[in-house]
Amino acid sequence: MNLLKEKMMKYDAPQKFKAAGIYPYFRVIESDQDTEVVINGKKVLMFGSNAYLGLTNHPKVKEAAVEATQK
Repeated sequence: MNLLKEKMMKYDAPQKFKAAGIYPYFRVIESDQDTEVVINGKKVLMFGSNAYLGLTNHPKVKEAAVEATQK
């Protein structure tokens, strides 16, 4: 097993925090990625990802991604 994989297997801090009910790192996004998302049933502005500019669902960006994968 390579060193990186070995270290990844040992990293269990998020699971321990989640089991203790104190999981501050990630929130479940209940909607599509966009400038606004739904978290815990509330609509909030998204500044924590590359979606804050609204490019995630932009038709030209999607088209470019499809073209790039077809090459």
